[in-house]
This record gives sequence, C-alpha cells and structure tokens, in this order.
Amino acid sequence: MTPIQSRAPWGVVLGLLVSVTALAQDAHYTTRQFGNRAWLLGGAFVGNPNDISAVYYNPGALALLGAPELELTGSVYEYTRVHVKDGQGQGRGLSDSNVDVMPSLIAGSLRFKFLGKSRLAYSLLTRQGFDYSLQTRGTRMGTDLAGVRGLDSLSSDVRLDQSVSEYWTGLSWAFPVTEHLGLGLTPFVATRHHELRFQTLAQGSGEAGQQLLATLGRDLELDHIRVLLKVGASYQHGPWAVGLTLTTPSLAIWGRGSAGLERAVQSQGFDTNAPAPVFNYQEDLPAHFRNSWGAALGASRSFGSTTVYASLEGYARVSTVTLLDTEPIVPRGSTETLNGDYAFALKPVLNGALGVEQPLGDRLRVYLSGHTDFSALDQTPGTNALLGGWDLYHVASGVHFLLGRSRFTLGANLAWGSNQTDRFSDSLQQLGLSAPMRTQDVRYFQATMLVGASFSFKDTRTPGGEAGVETTPTAESP
Repeated sequence: MTPIQSRAPWGVVLGLLVSVTALAQDAHYTTRQFGNRAWLLGGAFVGNPNDISAVYYNPGALALLGAPELELTGSVYEYTRVHVKDGQGQGRGLSDSNVDVMPSLIAGSLRFKFLGKSRLAYSLLTRQGFDYSLQTRGTRMGTDLAGVRGLDSLSSDVRLDQSVSEYWTGLSWAFPVTEHLGLGLTPFVATRHHELRFQTLAQGSGEAGQQLLATLGRDLELDHIRVLLKVGASYQHGPWAVGLTLTTPSLAIWGRGSAGLERAVQSQGFDTNAPAPVFNYQEDLPAHFRNSWGAALGASRSFGSTTVYASLEGYARVSTVTLLDTEPIVPRGSTETLNGDYAFALKPVLNGALGVEQPLGDRLRVYLSGHTDFSALDQTPGTNALLGGWDLYHVASGVHFLLGRSRFTLGANLAWGSNQTDRFSDSLQQLGLSAPMRTQDVRYFQATMLVGASFSFKDTRTPGGEAGVETTPTAESP
C-alpha cells in the first residue's frame, strides 16, 4: 500500500503535530506505581513489598505478610507537559499540558479458614490512563504557504479527542513454603479501551482570489480483553530480603474496534495536485493487543533503622502488532491504495529503581527514591500508534505515618526527559505529508502528588497458622 501523495496545507501539518504530542506515556512501563509506599520507593519492591502491594510487585511476599490489609492509593494527581521545539515551524514551539486525577490501586486480603496457611488477595489497578480533549485555531500569513504557490493566507481549526484506559483485575494466591520463603501467583484480567478522534479543517486564499479548503480526519476506537500471569518468590531473613518475579505474555480473549478516514481538498485557482477524496468507515473489526515476557529481581537490606531497596525489571520485545484488521482503502476514481491500519511494536528494555526508607520515631517514615522509565518504542512499517520515544527519569519523596490502626501517605513524584526524534515527521510521511523539519526536540515533564491510605485489620492467625493475637502496626511493620 502506498501513502497519500499530496501537497498538504499547513493546517493539516499542525493538526497532526498536535495529535502526536498527546501520546505521552504510551511506550513506557514504569510511569506509574501501584501502592502508597511503592510510589515513594519508585517501585523498588520486588524483594520485600511488606504490604498489600505485593499482589503486583511480588505475589510470593504476600505469604509472609502479618496482618491483613485494605489499601487505597487514594488520589493521584498528575500534571503532564510535553513541549516540541519548532513543532509549528522554525522558532515556534508546540506545547500541551493537562491534569489527571485517578485511583492507582485498590487491594485487600481475603481470609477463609479452609485456606490453611495459604493467602488470598484481590486487586484492581489502573495500569494506564490518560484523557485529552484539545482544540487549536490559528491563522498564518506568508508566501507560498505549505509549498502551495500563491497561498499567502491560511487558517486552521484542529480538534483532537483521545483517551486510553487499561485496568488490571487480579486474584492472588500465596503460600509460605517456610518461615522465610513465600511463593505466589496473580492471574490478571486486563481490559483496554482506546479512542482517538482527530479532525483538521484548513482554509486558505491568495491575492488573485484563489481559494483552498482542506479537511483531514482519522478516528480509531477499540476494546480489548486479555489475561496474563505474574508469579513470584520472596525470601526474607534477618536484614535481607530477595525476590524474583516473572510475568507471562498475555493471551487475548476478545477484541473489537472501528476505524475511519476522511480526506478532501478543494481548490480554485491553486495548483495543489489534490488527491482523490476519501470517506471510509469500517466497524466491528478484530482488534489486537499484547504484552511480552517480563522479569524482575529485587533486594532490600536494613542497616539499623534504615532500609535500602533496589530492583531491576526487564521486558522482552513485542513484535509488530496491527491494532485493527482494516480493509485496504481505494478512493473512487483513483489507483491509489491507502492503509488505515495502526501498528505498534516494543523493543526490549531494562529499568532500575533505588529507594531509601527511614523511620522518624514509631509512627512516621520518610522516603526518597529514583527510578528509570526508558521508552520501549520500536519502529513499525506502517503508521505507529506509539510515539513516546523519550527516556524518563523519576525522583520521588514523601512520608508514611500512622493514625490509630491506619496508615496514610503523602508524597510527590517528578519525572522528566527529552529526546530528538523523527517520529513526528515519519508519521506525517505515512500520510504523504511533509513536516516543517526532519527532527524535533521533545521535552517531557510530569509532576504527581499522592494521597493514600492503608487499613489494617485484626490478624486471627500467627505465621504458622495458629490462633494469635492482634497485630498492631509499628515502625517495624509498615
């Protein structure tokens, strides 16, 4: 299939550049953490999570927990800003910012007598989530705008609506093999919803009364359900804790979606070599999505009252996947064949995290951590649905304190990164358009504020399964 061949007005170029800046976290694995202390420690939790967030970071550690818990990573406030240097042409940057509020993790223990020494826990986590609604309007004056001879005035109206949400629901099982070794697994059901609606209208004129009207629209919507499994082992003895987890590739259960493409260029008095109009909409298409193998290794070590956490987590390659099985698009009266598919692919990536936990008295702990969030963006032969090609670096800090039997968390996380990328111009070329310049500098910044709570309940058993006494949270049992 061949890309669209046309000389596009500036408004179309501007619109596509606006649309791609909204895809800020689509090729990253560790932008978000799951659990209150996990946020403050940068996810360096594989060895000994020591709270209910073990359902995600290491199900094996769930077997060695004391009191059962209910955890709410209450409110996560995220401010994100992406800036594309020269995104609108030489000396004209393009920026986008937004604020999201969402829950990150709800998890709790399940206790039944028939389980014996085994432990059960449930979890619901927001693996991905962002929602944008953008509109921009502008007018440009100049000479031969967008390469159209005689075009000296061009107005554009661009609107983009995009949302991505992915939720993982899990049921964890864990068993204490010994007093110090726990094994566990969490099967997750992952549901993903992705919408992208983009529309550009451009109108231009020339001194001799020439007129130009161009529209370009693309939309994508898909729902997908898949299952995956995370297994883990945790060994905890004395000041040391070591953990290992393995995440399996996902298995698709169901997926459906729709895609549309509209294109029309009408001109009077301009030599635009206008392409044939396209009005194509396809629905009830098979949808595809998957994740790869993942493995993590982590350890923690106490030095007096101070505990240091570290972990490494790697993900294997995801070969090119076509999100929707669209039919080829052949405009009426044309030999041109267009491809309305979106594809994605992920390369192997390895991330690391390091965190420190320091008690201040019996009821207060402070945290400081840093972790990497490298982009897994890989090249695809067609239009790539993923454009987040910048490596991110995170620093987090906060406090975790006790009130009665409950624990509360206040903290913040800062993330930043930059990259020189040709992903924007590549995307334009897939549509037969020309970018203002071949490469752009992209700068990304995110600030996250966390407010969360954990609630402990009476533990009716000792670690050996015998009737025991109530466990009261202390600085030694966060």
